[in-house]
Amino acid sequence: MQVSAINPNFTGKRDRIDNFIGLSDNAVSAIAYEKTLSKANEKKHRRINKALIAAAPVAAGISAAVFSKGKSKIFSREVSGLTARLATGLKNSALWAVILGAVGVVCGTKSYLSNNSKDVREFEKKHPLLSLGTLFAAGLGALVLVEKGASKLAGVKAPKFLQKMTKNVNKYLNNSKNIQTMSKKVKVLGNKIPVALKSSGAKLLRHSPTILLLGGVLHSITHSMAVSKEFSKNYTDLKEKQLGLARARNLELEMENDFFKMNKQNKEDLELLEQPLIDLPDDVMEKADEIKKSGKTLKVSNEQPEDFPEEEI
Repeated sequence: MQVSAINPNFTGKRDRIDNFIGLSDNAVSAIAYEKTLSKANEKKHRRINKALIAAAPVAAGISAAVFSKGKSKIFSREVSGLTARLATGLKNSALWAVILGAVGVVCGTKSYLSNNSKDVREFEKKHPLLSLGTLFAAGLGALVLVEKGASKLAGVKAPKFLQKMTKNVNKYLNNSKNIQTMSKKVKVLGNKIPVALKSSGAKLLRHSPTILLLGGVLHSITHSMAVSKEFSKNYTDLKEKQLGLARARNLELEMENDFFKMNKQNKEDLELLEQPLIDLPDDVMEKADEIKKSGKTLKVSNEQPEDFPEEEI
């Protein structure tokens, strides 16, 4: 029996198409995620977030220096004038940096535990509010420790060389003619600025650290939403392509099957396979039906009978 069979084994591009059609949802999600990250430019956005957060302590120091008045104490020495403003700014900037560092350590520890502990991930999944409360409590604890540490540090007596250096710097900044001249020019320029604009600028400067931190948080949230939206789009596109290719592949196989049946010889062979006993004698057909109904197996022997009756030959 000659049948013109079509080889079902595809190679090259068709193999890749079949592999893509057979991908699971998790595999498609992984591909969509990689495609999303390739366009998201994560390094750029991480640099922007770090810059905004790092600028907050600097802005806090500048704000404190501008609006501070009177004397200040640094390195166990009391200073005044421009040196007092700078000392206040430095202390405030350092405090902000330590606070943000402590919060960063708490969040980093939480992230590390989540990435490396299955139990922690399951706990966060089952108890999200409790997990958030734990993180918040840890953050408050870190802030309390920072405050106590700063108070103790302020009470520690600085080495003599730092006290002497502070004294010399205070004397230089307050007695320098160049700095005094520059300060007068800045005051004259400030007097020329409209009161409304000056007031708005002062408010902006006072709240600049908070504004920078909120800017970093909002930028991070906005970027995360954009990444999530892009991931959803990529995943949907991939699933639609997968479904379209699967339909096209089924249609191709149906067309190949129809083409297979169009051949006259193939059609006859298929009919013969579907009705293998059609040309046999009636008594043989009846015997086959009886065996089929009884569930027995028809055994066919390859042995040839030794003698045949002449009248039947």
